[in-house]
Amino acid sequence: MTRILVTGATGAVGVHVVRELQARGATVRAFVRNPEAAAARLGDAELAAGDFDDPGSLRRALDGVDRVYLCAADGPRKVAHETAVIGAAAERGVERLVKLSAMHADPASALPAYRWHGEIEAGLRRSGLPAVILRPAFFMTNLLMVAEGVAHTGTLYAPTAGRPVAMIDIRDVAAAAAVTLLEDGHAGRTYDLTGPAPITFAQVAAALEVATGAPVRYADLTEEQARPRFEGAGLPDWLAAHLAGVFGVIRAGGFDRATDDVREITGRPARDITSFARDFAAAFTPATALTT
Repeated sequence: MTRILVTGATGAVGVHVVRELQARGATVRAFVRNPEAAAARLGDAELAAGDFDDPGSLRRALDGVDRVYLCAADGPRKVAHETAVIGAAAERGVERLVKLSAMHADPASALPAYRWHGEIEAGLRRSGLPAVILRPAFFMTNLLMVAEGVAHTGTLYAPTAGRPVAMIDIRDVAAAAAVTLLEDGHAGRTYDLTGPAPITFAQVAAALEVATGAPVRYADLTEEQARPRFEGAGLPDWLAAHLAGVFGVIRAGGFDRATDDVREITGRPARDITSFARDFAAAFTPATALTT
């Protein structure tokens, strides 16, 4: 029986990866720092308590594991953490590793998260492990960061210069991860995962308006207007810089191409913004509308 270790199991994508694997009857072990908190999110998944900085806990988590889903939290320790998993997995002879990366991953990128992903991808190739790399585009769930503001003001603000984005639902990313972990024929592949079509933020606002039943308009910001919003959001410096840079990529057309990779992997089309807006409408809906 194939046993799969899911790292980053309580993260935004990881939770869905665990659920997708369980739904397909896989034997799942989740690598978690806090088993009690993880159990509340992951249900009956087998839990392996540990820390990326503890080599012994990684070795124990990998004992008897055939395949690995690789994702550590973004941050300055990301390269060290994921590299540790890759090294331990290679030592144990893991037969396949699926790495959650990002579109535009590049060791030379000026954007922190893209640079980290690029460095990890390079290390993964050097390891010789049979691997699959998933490079999703802009996550639809990034919109939840501004949901409260949309609900309060009826306005979606973003510095996109009207450029479209082939954004993707993280549930489709998780489904792609589950399939590439379980089914053969994907080793050595790199997939660019996007939604079904590039959409503008004005179209996002229109979808939210329909889903919430409340007016939502889009207001485009210049880079200069957006900068204090990132800097004043209480985010770590690296994250504020990265998010500002991501919108620079959007303005340059870096996410304006849709692929069919989700359908190729999973056999079904990626979710569109209408589906996302419907499923998460409550987060964008004014409180007055929720109570009437």
